[in-house]
Amino acid sequence: MINNLDLIIGTTILIIGMAYWSVSILEHNNNYVDAVKSDYLFDKGIKTMEHLSEDGTLQNAVLLYYFGKVNESKKLLEENIPLNNYLLYIDNHLLINKTTKKYNNTIYVLVLTVLTLNRSEGWYVIYGDENNINISNERYLDYDEAYSHYENYSIDMPVYLSKNVTTSRVKLIIYN
Repeated sequence: MINNLDLIIGTTILIIGMAYWSVSILEHNNNYVDAVKSDYLFDKGIKTMEHLSEDGTLQNAVLLYYFGKVNESKKLLEENIPLNNYLLYIDNHLLINKTTKKYNNTIYVLVLTVLTLNRSEGWYVIYGDENNINISNERYLDYDEAYSHYENYSIDMPVYLSKNVTTSRVKLIIYN
């Protein structure tokens, strides 16, 4: 026969069991949400780096950076990266810091691109104006020839690219 003491013990065990189960579900749910958020950030980072690599923006930005045009490189990348909270490094040197707050225990992802410059050895021209700057796709054999083709621009700077340029590491860290 079931008496009151048995009912109290059974109800207590049931309540404690349900409490443990509820806490377990909440912990697993938070882990799942964090995993989905980090996957979403990682997909955004991969798509951004693919787009920058495919249209040549990343190569031009790295060349501008190597030739001392850091502000122009930064501007070119900022115009083409559709993210809000991120850091971008070129060869472990911080180029862009677009973080708005301190991130201690937040979710972040790291996307690393190793870029090999696909240009032949020769003279190229950094050209443009105050609003837009580019690097010529054409390669010239001497300085004077390179300079003469771009003297109509307010910025025209022939630079020599040698084949001993190594690969560059472009690192993008995206914060939630």
